[in-house]
Amino acid sequence: MTKPPQRAIHVPMSDTRPQPDAIAHAWARVGAALSPHPDCPLPTWTGGGDTLHRHLLVIGSGHDGDLVSQLRYLEMASARFRKVGFIGPANVRRLVEWSMGERVVVISRLPRDVSDWDLRCPIGTLARALGPQAASTHAGRPHLRVTMTAARHWRDRLAAAAQHGLCVGFAGYDDTTPGVGSHPGARRRVNFAPLLRVPGVSWVPLGQRAPGEADIALPASIDWIDWRADFDDLADEASLIDNLDLVISLQPPQAHLAQGLGVPVWQLTTPTVQMPEREPHGPFEPFEPFDTARFGIADTGDEQDCGMPWPRDGRPGSVDAAARALIAMATEFQGWTR
Repeated sequence: MTKPPQRAIHVPMSDTRPQPDAIAHAWARVGAALSPHPDCPLPTWTGGGDTLHRHLLVIGSGHDGDLVSQLRYLEMASARFRKVGFIGPANVRRLVEWSMGERVVVISRLPRDVSDWDLRCPIGTLARALGPQAASTHAGRPHLRVTMTAARHWRDRLAAAAQHGLCVGFAGYDDTTPGVGSHPGARRRVNFAPLLRVPGVSWVPLGQRAPGEADIALPASIDWIDWRADFDDLADEASLIDNLDLVISLQPPQAHLAQGLGVPVWQLTTPTVQMPEREPHGPFEPFEPFDTARFGIADTGDEQDCGMPWPRDGRPGSVDAAARALIAMATEFQGWTR
């Protein structure tokens, strides 16, 4: 008996494309593998389903800047689920407790008995699981909060120590000074003198100090108030930032903290510091356009006017542009704005 010929099966091209559910599931598996608790027995939530009566455990990890920017989605998750828990690094837990209150249960470690929880979700994929509406979460509105007691503590210290009324936070100054910092390949000398010498400004450095870092020698005319050694976690730093009038940052964590608190942010970017590509609902979230200005630091010492904000017009700028904007701000400053 002759074997019948095999009939070729035509598979349409559209069938070979990955379906949205498959893509979401793949992202969830990647997030789970990169989470600090890859062996958590709970199934990973990838979006959808009946969640109103279910309990979600959100696992926070990653760099401080990314983690702080993603905390905005916890409130939306708490509205979708009956109960939401958060497991994250010790330096961010108190900030979550202050910001979310009773809407989120903050847990120090993964519980041995997870029977009270139905699903888990890495915070890096939470926005993707929540869907497109997550992009507008807290758009233009602060999503971080500090207690009145902590904010008053730092406000009293500023009132006693600051020589000028305009208090500006500066994050990342040390990382651009040769011989200081943890990334030798990314360091280069940047002349911040035009910015730091703006009259009527008290400077408050932000961010972590590099191990073994010595105190920076600055002219006596610059009011430099360094309280970084007093920060136990991001909640302490956020309480100080909440009392500042402006934050100028070369580092994402402090920029995201200020943005989340509603404090104006100027982001300085250098050609040697590359920012990661950011997707609309991916693990990296861009800064909101409100109260945010970007100034590029030019490779040369030539003065170049970049305008505000940068790089919307595509031209490189310099510290001088930020200094001119700060001079105008200091001139118009009439007292505490926060």
